[in-house]
Amino acid sequence: MQFHKLFLPLFLSVLALPATAQKDLLDKASITNSSASFIDVASRRSALASATNPRVIAALKDKWGCTRSEQPAPPTGRMIIPHHYLSGSNGPINPEEAKATVPYQKLQDAVTDGASRYVATGDHAEAVCVANLLARWAAARTLLDYTSKESSQAWYQVEWTLSSISLAYSVVQSDSAIPADQRKQIVNWMHDVTIYMFDQGPRPDDHTRENNHSYWRALCATSVGVLASDNSLYRRGLEQYVRAIGQMNPDGSLPLEMARHENALHYQSFALEPLAMVAELAARQGTDLYSIRSNGHTIADAVDFLVRASANPDLMKQYASEPQSFSLFSGKKPPAWVEFWAAHHPGEPWSTLLNQPLSDSVIGGNATLYVAPAK
Repeated sequence: MQFHKLFLPLFLSVLALPATAQKDLLDKASITNSSASFIDVASRRSALASATNPRVIAALKDKWGCTRSEQPAPPTGRMIIPHHYLSGSNGPINPEEAKATVPYQKLQDAVTDGASRYVATGDHAEAVCVANLLARWAAARTLLDYTSKESSQAWYQVEWTLSSISLAYSVVQSDSAIPADQRKQIVNWMHDVTIYMFDQGPRPDDHTRENNHSYWRALCATSVGVLASDNSLYRRGLEQYVRAIGQMNPDGSLPLEMARHENALHYQSFALEPLAMVAELAARQGTDLYSIRSNGHTIADAVDFLVRASANPDLMKQYASEPQSFSLFSGKKPPAWVEFWAAHHPGEPWSTLLNQPLSDSVIGGNATLYVAPAK
């Protein structure tokens, strides 16, 4: 926490603006297709029909969808969620947070399972289930009854839930079985939730102004901006992406994530998750963020640092004295955003790491079904 208090104002003051070419690109970036999602659904479904990749085939065998999931009722009353950590920004996790977030996680699971199943099968029932569930939460005006001052963790939960449901909905939104008035209801609600989320801050001295939380808010802005055909909101997400790339240390590490002690490398990866999805959404609108440079960096530098620091823990000692809680090479499943990255950057280390399907509700569902090579 001392890092945030002592260095954040200086850190923010020295962030360089994008180069002229980058600024021109962002100024001209616009939504060309509000139905585009982050993948071409029809093309992907066609590719899945003749899949031979064992990981993709394994993912296709998962029959779970929205129609088989619990349909969580929207929570009532003030949205107050205990902090994730028992003290500060690292250390023991507060078990009360998980209890309070159950309905939001169930919503995320149901709609992303439905979206994944829909991509695989084209089943109208899955699209309808996703839309009906979201319309129920929209009618209740959920995710709008909180303040960041009263419950910062509620604010963070909105970032993750909104990222999840907006990405999932983008996959099913064009299905003919979803009524036009329901589509309008869902998108208008998501737009309201996004605007309210930004109205909550952060304060000028709040570290979440520039850390991974700002990237999650950028994903919300990008995803909902596309759904709502709101160019201003869409560009807000892209601009934060460019700021994030420009914040890197020379070695590709993200400074505010490096301040997280034993979780520093975990948060490097966690920060890349929304950034990768912003890039995927922008690509579908004709803007290549993967290659854009800010302060001499591209997103590849942050990924490269994650790979190098996972392979060589000594690289983290300059940032954290504690052994790291995360490594790409721990033997556990890699994070699901890696599936999207590997689709653009095949080869090692991804060809070794990717040996099973990867899914994560917060970035829209089954990433393997969405983008892994079908053959």
